Amino acid sequence: MIIRGIQIMWTATRLLLDVLSAMMLNRMGFGRRMTTLPQRTTRRLENLGPTFTKLGQALSERRDILDANWAASLSNLQSKAAPFPADAAVGIIEQSLAANTATAFAGFEREPLAAGSVAQVHAAKLHDGREVVVKVLRPGVGEQIARDMRILLVLVRLFQHVIPALRRHRAAALAKELAHNLKRETDFRQEARNIRLFARAFADSETVYIPDVVDEMSDASVITQERSMGTPLDEREAIERGNTLTETFIDFYLQQFFVLGAFHADPHPGNLLIMSDGRLCVHDFGAVGRLDIGTREALLGFVAAFIYLDSEWLTDAAIDLGLLSVTADRAALTRGVDGILAELQGAAMSEWSLAKTMLDIGRLSGYRTLSLPPHLAALVRTVFTAESTLRKLNPEADLLLVLQATGNRFLANRRSAVIGNLHTPRLEWEIARFVRRAPAIGAGWLQRAPAGAAGHPIGSLAPGSGLDHAVRQVALAIAALGSYLASAALMLADRGPRVLGDIPLPAAIILAAALLLTIQILIQSHRQSEQQQ
Repeated sequence: MIIRGIQIMWTATRLLLDVLSAMMLNRMGFGRRMTTLPQRTTRRLENLGPTFTKLGQALSERRDILDANWAASLSNLQSKAAPFPADAAVGIIEQSLAANTATAFAGFEREPLAAGSVAQVHAAKLHDGREVVVKVLRPGVGEQIARDMRILLVLVRLFQHVIPALRRHRAAALAKELAHNLKRETDFRQEARNIRLFARAFADSETVYIPDVVDEMSDASVITQERSMGTPLDEREAIERGNTLTETFIDFYLQQFFVLGAFHADPHPGNLLIMSDGRLCVHDFGAVGRLDIGTREALLGFVAAFIYLDSEWLTDAAIDLGLLSVTADRAALTRGVDGILAELQGAAMSEWSLAKTMLDIGRLSGYRTLSLPPHLAALVRTVFTAESTLRKLNPEADLLLVLQATGNRFLANRRSAVIGNLHTPRLEWEIARFVRRAPAIGAGWLQRAPAGAAGHPIGSLAPGSGLDHAVRQVALAIAALGSYLASAALMLADRGPRVLGDIPLPAAIILAAALLLTIQILIQSHRQSEQQQ
């Protein structure tokens, strides 16, 4: 532990001195040392072993805190490693399964199919005839990663007092997040749960295949999974199917984001195969992100606004998603989003990037110097990786066109479940969101009323009193809420003459009344606050 700590401390100190000297030389006009700094850092991380290789790989995907040169250099870190002895692998398997490999399997290949810094994979055959792969955790790697991350956390806290930029980027929180993720990646029980979730979710898919886990032959150190054969994405056959696979891949991710609420967080080409029947086969579920219902809804609004290139909608969707601050100047933010969309529209379609748009918009609110919250960082990281994979499948892919074809279907399904088939996207979307949130909004209004209001009839209150005002506000709020719900119900009924494109006239009238009631509530609240001042 002490020797390892000294080794890591020495490397970290050299890296710190390297950064400081490169910055000084850069100011003096010697920029070459600054431009080669990412490459030198990459080599040093690789020399420190699997923990820091994984750390560098994770950092390479944090485009919110690293520029393109650093991200490109760190992405070159390789997880490949020399295989560990087959006897060690067999020992781990037999200890985990409490059975001899000769009896547990009908056949077991001692020569590994692949070896990485964390695990290696062996081919095997079950007694029922199924071909499987057995993934075995490298001996001692879990303990080494845990030890290294404890040392790293101490160093980060120490260096934060010396380097203000580390505090701005919340380096300690980032290190804790990475430690948590690495711990999960070295516990195969979590990966098995992830595989089961995805295998069941896509069991009936005609375009995607997830090899299922063999539960009785898996535990924390060993995971046994159905074996699949296919063509790597960089081979000619896959490239020739580029257009079809592009739609399949995007549809797969939209299903994860908006239906499943969980997503494969490492969609690089090495984790994907094209099977002989044309299905996309997906491997390695060690890294999986989660989206709660609110984030899913906000993300769908963001994608919809991106599809329609609507700057005002995109601004509001970015606020809902957490990319922008709710307290910031909305007009200024909208102008900034307008500029981003204008620049985007001037680029070639093959250069369009949803992930870059998310980051560019986030930086309007100060994320140029602050890292994204963990759930957004994982989301943006995954979208960046997915877009990179798409470019390999089809370099000329028109992201907007494919999103319009596939994304519109998800938007339409979400809307039709609440308000039917209308043709005014922003209005439909906002009403759908309101209908879902209406009970919580109404409850919130009632809870914010003064405690005495609930027990007094309206007629018994003194005119102009604060309690009288509160009760009237609650009454107006209930009336407005009822009007919004009635308007939505009439839209569902979809009857009567049309106005404003395709909105039924009765629904439009009641919606207008609801808006007037809302305006009245706001005016009265403003007057009351002025009187109290």
